[in-house]
Amino acid sequence: MKKLFEIKNLRCSYDKKYVEGKSKVVLEINDLVIPRGKKIFIVGESGVGKSTILETLGLMNNTIVPDDNATFRFFDKDENPKDLAMLWYANSDKKLSDFRLKNYSFIFQSTNMMHNFTAYENVTFTRMLQGFTKFSCFRRARKLLDDLGLEHVDEARMAHELSGGQQQRLAFARAILPDFSVLFGDEPTGNLDGVNAVKVMEILSKKMTELDEASAIIVTHDMHLAVTFADVIIKIRKQVRDKKNPNDEDITYGVIDESCVFTPHNEDFDGWTNGSSIFPTDAFEDFLRRK
Repeated sequence: MKKLFEIKNLRCSYDKKYVEGKSKVVLEINDLVIPRGKKIFIVGESGVGKSTILETLGLMNNTIVPDDNATFRFFDKDENPKDLAMLWYANSDKKLSDFRLKNYSFIFQSTNMMHNFTAYENVTFTRMLQGFTKFSCFRRARKLLDDLGLEHVDEARMAHELSGGQQQRLAFARAILPDFSVLFGDEPTGNLDGVNAVKVMEILSKKMTELDEASAIIVTHDMHLAVTFADVIIKIRKQVRDKKNPNDEDITYGVIDESCVFTPHNEDFDGWTNGSSIFPTDAFEDFLRRK
């Protein structure tokens, strides 16, 4: 198994000037290895840090609490490690942007369309930033939009003229058209019906195969979609911090360790396991929905 991310003893907080014992930690990643070339689905109840882990892994926001004992590494296709914490400490927007452009792609439930651009311009601008010609990008976009059921959208059509569901598919096309090592998705199928949700996941799977060892890390509330398409499922566990005083309000945060990581059990048993527990697939969906 090739590694994509290796994380140990990493704490995440949105307090910009973290103070030990006073600032709020929203997610603790105690021990996590994410393999390369897989579809990773992240689930968990609201407030446990699902968006936080995407922001952290995707270098969208510096949530990292400084700690000499923490490990936060990305591995390229040749298994060369990159210390992602050091990217933040370098305090260089250009280095961060270059790394994201080379390795990452993003899709969110909010489509973030640029409304003064056409649909084709929205879909293709990231790939053009990677150095490909407008002609080749538009040609590739045409095929992809046809596959997504957007064959009626021509090159002059403005993005804002499309419906919400059509814009969601457009955002998906924009995310998978460029070359990437990792695609990050925050509820990317949340505004789609079941048929289109399955269609975009099938297209993503095909794209990952074409790119060779590309990976996808997707946050979802759709447990059936996760069980159907995931190679790995991470269920973030909610934990309550010890109170200093009995009358204090409960302070919750998310935790990820080896027990939170589930993979298919084996070819002879239709189920999932974290190494210590085994769930038949139907029961596993119910387990993922539990708080």
